[in-house]
Amino acid sequence: MPRSVLIADPDTRLLAELTDYFAAEPFATVTATSAAQARAAIVQGVAPTVVVAGGEFPDASPLDLARWILARPARPRLILVCERDDPVDRTVGLELGADDCVSKPVFPRELLARIRSVARRTAEGAGPRPRTAAPIQVQGYSVNLLSRLVALPSGETAVLSVTEARVLETLLDQRGAPVSRDALSRHALGRPWNPEERALDQHVASLRRKLYVPARFKPLIHTVRNVGYTIDRDEA
Repeated sequence: MPRSVLIADPDTRLLAELTDYFAAEPFATVTATSAAQARAAIVQGVAPTVVVAGGEFPDASPLDLARWILARPARPRLILVCERDDPVDRTVGLELGADDCVSKPVFPRELLARIRSVARRTAEGAGPRPRTAAPIQVQGYSVNLLSRLVALPSGETAVLSVTEARVLETLLDQRGAPVSRDALSRHALGRPWNPEERALDQHVASLRRKLYVPARFKPLIHTVRNVGYTIDRDEA
């Protein structure tokens, strides 16, 4: 259970509804109607376990606020609230490293379940953690999971989000064997795989785009039909 939750949204009616619904929960609920208020609460105030951010703020977009939160060295968990008909913000938010996304209209019970889920990841230490700064060499790629930088065979460098780094580390740990979507979701996202969600596949697709080398015949990450994904071992 989180210690505190910051809900940042310019919709005051939504804030009031969620605050009332969460009143019986054993965590503090703090609200903000602007990005500036949200930043101040994080830096000077409640140090929330989870931030829920959505809506067009008068002083920033939700993605701007997300970038600021995700760049912090000890950041809270982040849930983005996106418009139902706008998959772009959802995809970009997940690529940036948001822990979850929900679509409007927001249902308090669903949001509470998602808050509890991402808070558990904090308590349990979600996902595999980089163990060393030493880069991992695989098929011409040099992967530094600590800095989340990957040197590509082309000489370019890819910068991974936190979740993309967890996905890649899980696949590298099981190199040469297929990793099921459920196992990958549990390790990288901190929750069981839901076939009705596209979050995991979106993270993998984003990771593949960042690792793509046009002149390379064989991609690094392969899809295993009806199972999940795999990275082959280097040929001897």
